[in-house]
Amino acid sequence: MKKAKILGTGLSGLVGSRIVKLLADDFEFVNLDLKSGVDITNFDQVFDVFKDHQDAVGVIHLAAVTDVSRADRERDNKQGLVYKVNVAGTKNIAKAAGHFKKYLFHVSTDFVFDGRKKTPYTEEDQPNPIEWYGQTKLWAEEAVAKELDNYFIGRLAFPINADEPSGRQDFLHKVLSWLRNQEERSLFKDTIVTPTFIDDIAQVVKRAVNYQIVGLYHMTGSTYISPYNFARRAAKIFGFDDANITAGSFKAYLKIDPRPRQQYLAISNQKLESYLGFKMSSLDIALKMIKWQMGGI
Repeated sequence: MKKAKILGTGLSGLVGSRIVKLLADDFEFVNLDLKSGVDITNFDQVFDVFKDHQDAVGVIHLAAVTDVSRADRERDNKQGLVYKVNVAGTKNIAKAAGHFKKYLFHVSTDFVFDGRKKTPYTEEDQPNPIEWYGQTKLWAEEAVAKELDNYFIGRLAFPINADEPSGRQDFLHKVLSWLRNQEERSLFKDTIVTPTFIDDIAQVVKRAVNYQIVGLYHMTGSTYISPYNFARRAAKIFGFDDANITAGSFKAYLKIDPRPRQQYLAISNQKLESYLGFKMSSLDIALKMIKWQMGGI
């Protein structure tokens, strides 16, 4: 049986590479990136790829410049790489998808919120980005919604998985490295993140594409936790001593480095679970699965 074809951007990144690996039996992925000769900031190149693959059932758009520090250095610069990739590139993908009537699965971020709300954010909450990365990703969401009717916008938060692609570690692999080498680390105890198992995202992609699910969804994990307690939980499950992991203060750190940062990013996934009928993993389940996938080490 012939596999359905999906065009994709960012498929060699942290999230994309795992999705391709897990869904290889379900879809044929065509990667749009510089290595394949496609610059998504160039509309003509994007258009030509869509034209050449009109049998594709849809497109998954993951490509983005996610370096928040770089984004801060480019703040308000619409000629910078962050804006060009995150906003202009997304507009090009959305326009091409609209022209060829393709379903678009667009990956966004919890950084569209300001991090001031102490209860979980829902899709009904008004975005209010406080830094350039989040702002560009919000503009990208708006571009998708403007250009298309047949789209899925999925906000992702704090992705973790068993794989470790070259070039970028997820937070879990950083923590495991610190624990393994008994490095001393101070992690915030007074901030909240929502760790998300990338394997779950792959299943969301599969269901969304197969059933052409439309709308805005938070595709995040089911646990809200501080980075400090995340590291302690990982240490316990992976069997490491956490004595060198100490509690740090977010508010104290801001006095040293005042770059805008979100403090509370608890993200509710209830809408996604209700509409897709898929339960996103808790942190404990995700960590136990990852440990097993890594050979129980």
